[in-house]
Amino acid sequence: MKTYIIIGISTLIILAVLYNWNEKRNFKKNDITENQISYLNVKNQQQRNLKLVVSYDFGENLKTISKKATPKIIKTLMKSINWNEFHIVQLEDENENALHVSGSLADDGLASGFVTEDNHILKVKPINTVKEMTEILLDFLKSEKVWRNKHKYE
Repeated sequence: MKTYIIIGISTLIILAVLYNWNEKRNFKKNDITENQISYLNVKNQQQRNLKLVVSYDFGENLKTISKKATPKIIKTLMKSINWNEFHIVQLEDENENALHVSGSLADDGLASGFVTEDNHILKVKPINTVKEMTEILLDFLKSEKVWRNKHKYE
């Protein structure tokens, strides 16, 4: 299990590096169409400006889903992903701090971490369902204070 956490952390670091030079690539593995994303962005405006990014194949394929995430976009994305395969979904703020949920239901298990320039902390209590991962992302979207009050990370 520790090996999978180490792989997840390493993948997140690689993801951050790849993201900087690979943002423009168009990957078509996601079930959400660009028209749906545009519609959801206009329909559900939020106060926080967080970018929603998904990574497939252990960080090899990266796609920005929305530059302004909303609850509807997050819920739609999380339902569309095949969680029997390893994925990383993360919300990034303007300072490049990122909250991620990652893993697979089949082999790796599920995890969540918060990454800043200086620190990487993981959720203390194990995650068992995609619903829990979705709730973590939605809490972070509401505010970092709401997220920190509901979830313990070390």
